[in-house]
Amino acid sequence: MNKLRLLTIVLISALSISAAATNGYYFIGFGTLSKGMGGTGVAYYKTSLIGNNPAGRSFLGKQFNVSGTFLFPTASYNVMGNPSGIDGTLPLAPGKVESDVKLLFIPNFGANWQINEKSAFGMSMHCNGLSAEYPAQTYWDLSSETTDITYYQVYIDPSYSYKINEKHSIGFSAMIVSQLFEINGLNSFAGLSSSPENVSGNGSDLSFGIGAKIGYLGELFDGFYLGATYQTRAYSSKFDKYEGLLAEQGSMDAPSTWTVGLNYEITDKWRVLFDVQQINYSGIKSLSNKFASTGALGADNGPGFGWEDVTVFKFGSEFEINEGLALRAGYAFGEEPVRESEVFFNIMAPMVNNQHFTLGATKAVGSKGNAVNLALSYAPSNALTGASPMDPTQEIELDLELFELELSFTF
Repeated sequence: MNKLRLLTIVLISALSISAAATNGYYFIGFGTLSKGMGGTGVAYYKTSLIGNNPAGRSFLGKQFNVSGTFLFPTASYNVMGNPSGIDGTLPLAPGKVESDVKLLFIPNFGANWQINEKSAFGMSMHCNGLSAEYPAQTYWDLSSETTDITYYQVYIDPSYSYKINEKHSIGFSAMIVSQLFEINGLNSFAGLSSSPENVSGNGSDLSFGIGAKIGYLGELFDGFYLGATYQTRAYSSKFDKYEGLLAEQGSMDAPSTWTVGLNYEITDKWRVLFDVQQINYSGIKSLSNKFASTGALGADNGPGFGWEDVTVFKFGSEFEINEGLALRAGYAFGEEPVRESEVFFNIMAPMVNNQHFTLGATKAVGSKGNAVNLALSYAPSNALTGASPMDPTQEIELDLELFELELSFTF
């Protein structure tokens, strides 16, 4: 277990992630090709190499991919209105505070091996998460100079894909997840906790879990493809160091998701894609319980981030200029998981983006099968304002803007 914990720390240290997603803490897509098309691709076998539809791997052949993502986030909160002075309130200091997280780098990789004409085995490593660090004692915790959160997930997904026939395939993945959680600046809430010494400032804590994903990909008629995946909840060990903060005594399982998509080849060089994705945050109490919940922090019915389920609609297109160059574009939108009534705790997790604009390209290089891939993504600023539940005269505005650049090499 000590070696496993060391490996997890090394991986997560390399995968430092910021608050950066349309889909709560889920990224818009996985892999450079998918991101360039607005996160679509569940019905396109070429996007299956990293974290997407395992059914597409039986069409890939032998292939490898390494990628690096550069994130440029701007996250902030703004407290408007002076404290009321009413007994029993917890006012926040008025003014705007920006997170110090400005640039982050994330590596990913994928590999696929053809077993025979009908089946393939593959594996990828990809990630989700959020991070924010405010240079302020936001909640008046004098034991910490900053108010910050770190929550990372690293997925490893050994996958098997099988062709039912030349046009239809199925796939299965084991979803092995390692998680890291750390939070500082919340010890002012210790008196409201079921475990006061395990609320905040206890350093990094690790969690390990497992789930599964099943996928289907098929050509229903000439040039028209349907793809679908379902990923189960990843049941994980608890964050014992934060059992006094997270509901269910430190539980933070990864939620279940499903995705259905279409891929239509308008010509032999031009295709359009559409995906709809559902992320079921409501099944995870530490994420979905509302701040106004009646239980103590850390209890089953204790306060959480109040996130709701997210449905994301994604549109993408790919055009092959010639055999060596393809261009892509995409757009995605959906409701953010945070609601106006839940802005107080979500200062720590301002996941309020609700749309992404993307561009992408692939250029063949060198020998056959080698290519350089590029994806650019912009999530425009999207402010969410709500009343503070701890002081009736104050409002809190959350804001997040994100630029993302991803480069990868396929060989």
